[in-house]
Amino acid sequence: MQGILTTGCEPPIPWIGGKTILLPVIKRIIPERKNKFLDVFGGGGSVSLSGKYAPLQIYNDYNPHLANFMRILKSRSEELIDKLTGAYNSDGTLNENFERTFFINSRDSFNACSNVFHKGDTWEKLFDANLKIQLKAASLAEKEHAWSIVLDAWRLYKERENDPELIDAVLFFYLMKCSYSATGTSWACKAVNRESMVRLINEASRMMQGITVENKDCIELIKLHDDPSTFVYCDPPYYMAEALYNGVPLFGDAKHIELHDTLLECKSDVLLSYNECPFIDELYSESKWYKMRLSRPHSMVLHRGSGAVYNEFLIANYDIYKLYNGDGQLTFLELFDDFNEKGRIIL
Repeated sequence: MQGILTTGCEPPIPWIGGKTILLPVIKRIIPERKNKFLDVFGGGGSVSLSGKYAPLQIYNDYNPHLANFMRILKSRSEELIDKLTGAYNSDGTLNENFERTFFINSRDSFNACSNVFHKGDTWEKLFDANLKIQLKAASLAEKEHAWSIVLDAWRLYKERENDPELIDAVLFFYLMKCSYSATGTSWACKAVNRESMVRLINEASRMMQGITVENKDCIELIKLHDDPSTFVYCDPPYYMAEALYNGVPLFGDAKHIELHDTLLECKSDVLLSYNECPFIDELYSESKWYKMRLSRPHSMVLHRGSGAVYNEFLIANYDIYKLYNGDGQLTFLELFDDFNEKGRIIL
């Protein structure tokens, strides 16, 4: 058997830097017979949710909203669905207006969620944010419209006071699902299918039952679990793209170097995903590293024209080419069905 081919599910939320398009390659080069699978920068969960890789699987992300969402997904998925679809009233009775979901008035709901999520740390901040919405309204109709958004924001704020973990997960899901490129900050005009949303949440919840969720610093987590029987997968913020990730301290040069130095000494099998650039190429220049180069469509700039590509690395401290080839009998230069003449996989 070559690589891990077990069936998983799609992630329920989009995420910047998600690895869905790279999964056919990643799954093929994950070593078998490991006791522990460590997804250090779990993100939207595309890798963790894609299969059963070891008896103990750990999803980790330093973003507290992501970690909270995954815990709610694992333990309270029915309540999450109820809040998103409007299936039940607060007293537990079935909502007669079931079809009026969060996503009917997408932009208005997005603005209400955004105000509470980004500016609802205190009552005063939320009051100022809601006041700005009202002051922008000119006509009576605009004022009535603005007031409905403000009322939604106040309702969500009060609900979050009573159940902060669940409502934070609801707000986070909504902002990821309805924002441009999953930034959580700017609304994107796109349809959200309720049946698909519920299916993805239910499938991901079933997968999460066998996964432990952590919210730790990457270095702390790696050192805690480093062992020859552990597989460590790292998908850190890509170099010079770190500012795209909200809610966590900036992952700067010093942190990239600290991660490299930690992984260099690891007893575990280690696999990294990175953008292909001189800084990372030079940082991981030791002879122990195997580097596989890939090119994929550049999803964030495709609206500017077709043909845009993004170059990435898969870097490992074990022979990923042998695993990719399966039986290890062919040489690298004989793999022309997968690699182009420059040794690059084109996805």
